[in-house]
Amino acid sequence: MSSFIHYRNYGRLFKVYGRSLWKYGSAGKILNALRTEWAYRRRTPLVRSYPYILFLEPLYYCNLDCPLCDRQIFPDARKNSAGKLSLELFDRLLDEAGKYLFQCQIFGQGEPLLDWPRSKYIIERCHARRIFTLMSTNCTLVTEKMAAEVVASGLDHLVVAIDGITQESYEKYRVRGQVADALSGMRLFVEEKRRQRSAMQIEWQFLVNKYNHGEMARAREIAAELGVTLRFAPIRGMEFDPALQEEWLAPEPEFRAAKVAEGETVFAWPCYFLWRSLVLNSNGQAARCLIYQNVAEYGSLEGRTVKDLYNDPTMQRARQLFRKGPVPPGPFPTPCASCSFYQRHHGGTNQTKAGSLVADAGGRRVSLPLAAVAER
Repeated sequence: MSSFIHYRNYGRLFKVYGRSLWKYGSAGKILNALRTEWAYRRRTPLVRSYPYILFLEPLYYCNLDCPLCDRQIFPDARKNSAGKLSLELFDRLLDEAGKYLFQCQIFGQGEPLLDWPRSKYIIERCHARRIFTLMSTNCTLVTEKMAAEVVASGLDHLVVAIDGITQESYEKYRVRGQVADALSGMRLFVEEKRRQRSAMQIEWQFLVNKYNHGEMARAREIAAELGVTLRFAPIRGMEFDPALQEEWLAPEPEFRAAKVAEGETVFAWPCYFLWRSLVLNSNGQAARCLIYQNVAEYGSLEGRTVKDLYNDPTMQRARQLFRKGPVPPGPFPTPCASCSFYQRHHGGTNQTKAGSLVADAGGRRVSLPLAAVAER
């Protein structure tokens, strides 16, 4: 099943995607999703249906400085366009596309609990429209009152990102964070879930690296004590960079997925972000994917419909990268043209994450003219 839909996150596949279908599915949503999947399988540039997953960034601020986060990798990308998501813009998005959405996943380059009222509004509006909600937090800012409100908000799935048990290992990646605060926050959520008899799922995401891999056994004990789902995941962000791989990767083979040499491809399938989802940043700009969220923005939702934005000329041109047959000549948008994460049939050579922003031999940043897009 996971290979059929080109999705490798086995732990979340059924707990999130299965539950969103079972709990919030409707004939209209299923028909739209099937049409979108058909376009993805055919690699059609112009998609007549709507995306069925929304990745939403409520705000661009964070209290931590994780070294492999895009905020650190591309520090100048959004200096003049950060901020907080307009709730009016969000409401307009739901008015048009809400009836087709299975999920709204609430995270991005910021910490959602830094503006909990804004994130709470998003959850409640989605819940009112029968959309599955997932929120991810570093769990360091949780108070008793906030924990009670999060559990009572209707949130379906809470991801708590805590990468270590001791302060020494934890702060290697979660720079400026206190592991005691994160673990305390998780316990507050568990206590409130039990008190309110909530069906909200709590998933502990533990990014395994060479500094914390020795703490996995103790993490399992804590997870069993609390009754939360523990998901060990390989740390990413250093693909194609041997020096970073040496610095971060754990020795266990199953947690070395990011050990990819430059020129190789991480996943042997087309990019599903371009078809299945809409990624909306806090500045109202849409991005072509989550992997390059800060440097793959292509247009604002202001003054445009969701369908128009979803089929923006640069989106259609990026989808052509995955067509097996010939495509119209001309440049492709960066970073998609040289992305090494998904199997392309066109564009440039596979590059490092930073290198993929350069699309021509002269080293210039290429912007895509509308004339390069195939006829609709």
